[in-house]
Amino acid sequence: MEYEDVLRQHLGEFGRYQKLAALLTVLVGPSVGATMFAQAFLAATPAHHCRLYPNDSSAMYGHPSERLNSSVPMENVGGRWRYSSCLMHNGTSETSTESNQTATCNHGWEYDQSVYHSTVVTDYDLVCERHWLKELGQSIFMVGVAAGGLISGTTSDRFGRRPTVVACIILQLISGLAAAFTTDYVTFLVLRLLAGGAANGAFYVGLTLGIEVIGSSKRNVVGMTISSSWNPGAVFLAGLAYFLRDWWSLQLAVSLMSVPLLSYWWLLPESPRWLLSNNRIKKAKISIQKAAKFNRVTIPDEVYDKVITKAKDKEPGEKFKKYSLVDLFRGPRLRRFTVTVSLVWFATVVVYYALIIGSADLAGDPYLNFVLGALLEWGLSFVGLVAMEKWGRRPVVGGFLFLTGAACLAVASTPTERQDVIRYISLLGRCAIGVAFNCLAMYSPEVLPTVVRTMGVGVANMWSRAGGILSPFVSLLADVSPPLPMLTFGILCTLGGAGVFSLPETFGIPLPDTLEDGEKLGRKQPTKIVKTERRTASKRDSDHDLSYIGPAIVSGHVIRDNGVLYLT
Repeated sequence: MEYEDVLRQHLGEFGRYQKLAALLTVLVGPSVGATMFAQAFLAATPAHHCRLYPNDSSAMYGHPSERLNSSVPMENVGGRWRYSSCLMHNGTSETSTESNQTATCNHGWEYDQSVYHSTVVTDYDLVCERHWLKELGQSIFMVGVAAGGLISGTTSDRFGRRPTVVACIILQLISGLAAAFTTDYVTFLVLRLLAGGAANGAFYVGLTLGIEVIGSSKRNVVGMTISSSWNPGAVFLAGLAYFLRDWWSLQLAVSLMSVPLLSYWWLLPESPRWLLSNNRIKKAKISIQKAAKFNRVTIPDEVYDKVITKAKDKEPGEKFKKYSLVDLFRGPRLRRFTVTVSLVWFATVVVYYALIIGSADLAGDPYLNFVLGALLEWGLSFVGLVAMEKWGRRPVVGGFLFLTGAACLAVASTPTERQDVIRYISLLGRCAIGVAFNCLAMYSPEVLPTVVRTMGVGVANMWSRAGGILSPFVSLLADVSPPLPMLTFGILCTLGGAGVFSLPETFGIPLPDTLEDGEKLGRKQPTKIVKTERRTASKRDSDHDLSYIGPAIVSGHVIRDNGVLYLT
């Protein structure tokens, strides 16, 4: 008997135990979301111009105007004239300039403090010729996120879901707190790299744990709820940033969001599915017994015997096998699933960061714009949830990627003077890629078997973050030809959508547990249902036989061969 059968027939697919486990994994999301998006405020770049004299301070920004008029040249940016951010007149004196020649800022910069009191950019002067250091910081953070996904996936499949999530929470808290008190930029980058890796590991291993403890009929709702759970964290981040205008205090507050999660050392359960797949029979039985007690149900002893027998019924060489990344590429179908999921993630995240995270800020209050963007994506996640409940995983993920690709190609072919048309089509693309991103986060773990699931998700996540690192560089193709970035994004989304349709549909299907299950996923083959005595079949006999499997029959034909029922 499989664990899925225990859920459906005895324990319950979504009892009190499963609801508690799902809630605990959902609550990981807000702190992860705040950590992921904190760079938008930690490294914000306010308006600035050259500091005129060594003893001036940032409080002198814009004052007095007569000094600026004589010392800082004007420049046209987007049709508006403003003081130059990176140049000043040569020979600046108290009264006038000696010439109209300009030079770079010799004494640093003065920053506008009306929106941000201090950021990493203002403290370490990451502007003008040092602006690339800010972009480098975001790339390094994404490197940490990618490495965290891969490492946490490996440790989760080797040592368990629960200890990996707890370890990531502790590392996220420690590195985040330390980052708030750094005094140099290099140390800050290293600590943010660690925090990003830990946050990503906690989120995706938690997502895997959440969908493993529940029945297949509830995976869609729970998976989408977990995958969109960092959106409330983004909203909360904007609120914190509004009241905490210094970067170090904001970083400290974001880190403290992880403190309540330390209770997961005692509260978070281990995945019984993982325990059974790794031959942890005794612990698996204890875990199922606790779940049954919490759900107020009684599971007969013979059910435990059947589950244990099934778990022990492995090939001799696999009974105590420790799985590695190599196992993702042993079988031809599992190898194809792993490569396809990774490439789809790469394409999705390249476009996601370009259209949503890396797009130009809207005019108006930056805090309000950030909240509105997070709420929009949160609402679209529920659109994807309803769509997947009705049409399945592949049509929704692939369809929204195709829609995003069409929007990007339409923008690339629209004349640049039609900015009103470009704006609306771009908004359509942003909405579509947001739905595809959240649905893919829920779909991709389902195509991988339990024994290597989080390793596979880690590999895919590493490729996705590579996309996040490269996304700003794709946008720079506009210097070569303005339509080129959108043309690239459109092609990537179209190829990603085609890749999704090459994957198996997983809606309403039990999760694969072993490598053999992963190879069989999506294959059409007769499935033995029940053995009966050999006799002439009647309608009543067939009805009785079919009632044995209940909801397992979704569609197809039932045939009888030599007294055995098969579902095809």
